[in-house]
Amino acid sequence: MLLAWDDKYSVNNYLIDEQHKKLFELANMADNMIGKQTNPTEIKKMLAALFEYMRTHFSDEEEYMRSIQYPMLESHQEKHKHIVSEMTNLVKNMGYDFKQKLVIIMEQWLLNHILKDDMGYARYVEEMNQERAKAAASAKKDDAPTNTQHNDMLKKAVMEPKQKQAPAKQKQKMHMYTCLCGKTYNIAPEIHAKIQAGEGVKCPDCTTFIKYITDIEA
Repeated sequence: MLLAWDDKYSVNNYLIDEQHKKLFELANMADNMIGKQTNPTEIKKMLAALFEYMRTHFSDEEEYMRSIQYPMLESHQEKHKHIVSEMTNLVKNMGYDFKQKLVIIMEQWLLNHILKDDMGYARYVEEMNQERAKAAASAKKDDAPTNTQHNDMLKKAVMEPKQKQAPAKQKQKMHMYTCLCGKTYNIAPEIHAKIQAGEGVKCPDCTTFIKYITDIEA
């Protein structure tokens, strides 16, 4: 096993953390398959899935860094390109040293990239939040929603955890969504259906489209 997920690896963003967890899982599945001398075709399929998910994650991560105006974005993008290039070569050229190369790439990425590089923007956000808190303490500011229509839609769709609800006879199936700023929303089935049909809904704070994560009972 390459590495197990631990909460200490969190970057304090729900979407990015969930993607990191999934990538840990896929990387360890690939390593396990290779250790058991699985059919090379199956290994290649697993690596392709890992590779595609990695690219999706990098895209979302770069969009998030762009939204927070992270000063090290370009440097981070270059590291992403390097990892993608290494994985591309690995998938295309499965030689005798295949597993050794995989372990090197995964360790460099999982250990060095997530635990060091990704923690950089996590610290940056924390510092920005501290500065905002100080500014808010000295002068209160009214932050109006940037998109009234989407904000109203979310208010109707989201079940606030502190809001008193009438006693329910049975739990209702809800759909968890998140956005790049890390907030999570419990979306009602009728709104979920509209989103899945192509009607985009944006977070009122970071103005990025919310993304479906999983189903829950609430």
